[in-house]
Amino acid sequence: MHSNSVFRSSLVSLWFRLVSLGIVGLVFAEGLVLAPGKVQGWTFYLTTWEVIFEVMVRVVCAALVGIILGTVFIAVALPFLRYFSASQDRVVQWTTNTGVVLVLFADSRFALTTLIKWSQHGSRFMTALLMLHFLAFVVALCIARARRELLASLDGFLGAKAARAMVVATLAAVIALEVTEFAFAHTGGGVKAAQISQRPKSNVLLISFDALSAEEMSMYGYKLPTTPNLDAFARNSTVFTNFYSVETFTTPSIATMLTGRYPSETRVFQLQGTVQGERTQTLPSLMHDAGYGTGAFLTNPFAHYLVSNPDNGFDILPEPAFQSGALQHLWDWTRPLHQNSGVGSRVAEYIDLESDWNGFRNLPGNLSMRFRPDASFEGARKVVDQLPDGFFLWVHVITPHHPYLPDPEDRGRFLSEAEGRKFAENSELQWVPHYNPDQQAQVDRRRLLYDEFLLSADRGKLSNTSVIVSADHGESFEGGIFRHESPYLTRPTIHIPLIIRTPGQQQARTVAFTADQTALAPTILDLAGQSKPGWMDGQSLAPWLSRESTDAGKGMAFAQFLEKNSIFKPLTHGTVGVIDGQYQFVLDLDTKKGTLRPLNESQIWNADRSAENPAKAQELLKAIYTRFPKLRHEAK
Repeated sequence: MHSNSVFRSSLVSLWFRLVSLGIVGLVFAEGLVLAPGKVQGWTFYLTTWEVIFEVMVRVVCAALVGIILGTVFIAVALPFLRYFSASQDRVVQWTTNTGVVLVLFADSRFALTTLIKWSQHGSRFMTALLMLHFLAFVVALCIARARRELLASLDGFLGAKAARAMVVATLAAVIALEVTEFAFAHTGGGVKAAQISQRPKSNVLLISFDALSAEEMSMYGYKLPTTPNLDAFARNSTVFTNFYSVETFTTPSIATMLTGRYPSETRVFQLQGTVQGERTQTLPSLMHDAGYGTGAFLTNPFAHYLVSNPDNGFDILPEPAFQSGALQHLWDWTRPLHQNSGVGSRVAEYIDLESDWNGFRNLPGNLSMRFRPDASFEGARKVVDQLPDGFFLWVHVITPHHPYLPDPEDRGRFLSEAEGRKFAENSELQWVPHYNPDQQAQVDRRRLLYDEFLLSADRGKLSNTSVIVSADHGESFEGGIFRHESPYLTRPTIHIPLIIRTPGQQQARTVAFTADQTALAPTILDLAGQSKPGWMDGQSLAPWLSRESTDAGKGMAFAQFLEKNSIFKPLTHGTVGVIDGQYQFVLDLDTKKGTLRPLNESQIWNADRSAENPAKAQELLKAIYTRFPKLRHEAK
């Protein structure tokens, strides 16, 4: 009986020690992850309270994993404790020392790796330094005095009181976070049933593709047959040839599609941004209040989590399994720590978890960006099955966003399969923020892979109902800009399709009027028989759906790149551009200088004709300040 009591005491003591080591080691590592600018980045779009909350979520999760690892190690050590029952104290001490050595080695190596990344040295330097670290650690263990100091360095965390305190604090923090998330998730009404006597008879389907440039589409004149299905769809639709996104990457553009407002008004500047404000100030909320059943299926995680706020007006908004398998199970199991509460940033939590999980398993870090187009439309079909007649459905398809991974039937169409596989996973960060002209041939090869992937996106089956087809932003392979998320606002990064087919339309129309994404929400409201609210920035394009356009060169489109601004401060960084159908003018908020590009040269990032046409430059600069009067004062 006494021996059993001693064994249990030794087992419990060892468990607390190993769990403490796990907590200390992983919390330290998480601190290193948060330190190099991540917390500072959060302050650009989260309040101080939300930043503290996000830090706590990650620290608590790291501590929980530490408890789990400590428990796993105690399970491994259990047979040794039983076998060497006569020397339990020595086994406990030896196991503790082994744990201390592992934690010190792993944390010091991780810290060294992090410091090397901060210093931006090359891979050879990192390899050499890590080898020196390994040798130094081995030598330290071989020297008695150094070994004793190493083994005693964590004693302050291994005492009985300290170990118990850490475990209790971790569990208490988990409960506190869950209660906080639950409380905020159930504050506010979310989507309430609309009070209507009769549902609308029409349906509206919005399909947006990610990173789809109009200039890569055969229906817009591209040299390769990249969009045969959309070409056929357009034969009975209205095609807007001069339609532009308001940003060069997803989240701000999706926010504009959701609200009909420019990024400077939605205050969505960063990839992890979120729409703030009243529930009624979104397109789906207005459609819902008008009696429409509202649903969405968005397969870009940044787009989904942006619109997933309970107040954004969707009746049905399923969360896609962005990366199926073990990661999805882990995300589901930890859901109490990342409820849809409106506090913090769920997308930042998901992307961080994906990065840690895939990094640990040596998998590509962007598996969540590979949702297949056929799966996107199948998910949308399931949403439609749950909506009543008279619905508004938004489908956002991640294709053809990088990585460019065409379906098997599209591989080899424009580029050899071997070359396509070589390019598919490469990030080409050396071409950011722009590439040199002598690299254009290499960019052209990547462009062909994108074109193949576009064929896969084009294969989606479009329903024979009222359909609007567009994109969140474009993609560039020319003029020195590769892909998107560029402050230069070059034409291929913002020139996107807009194709609208109304019920019963039997002929094609082409509209050359220049407009931007803020027109999309008012147009949908107009098609639904609803008035545009005053807070929407754009104007409806519905009048052009019933007549041929004679408005070439008319209208204006505005675009912004404000990623380096805090949503809590005046706008002083980034660029704001305007297109009038003939020219593009881009104002740099940092330098207060602008560049003027003829539209046929606006794919070139450093083109500037301001000196040749100063009157046009001043005219378009005035248009920017007229449209965004706050800029004149905030940029001072």
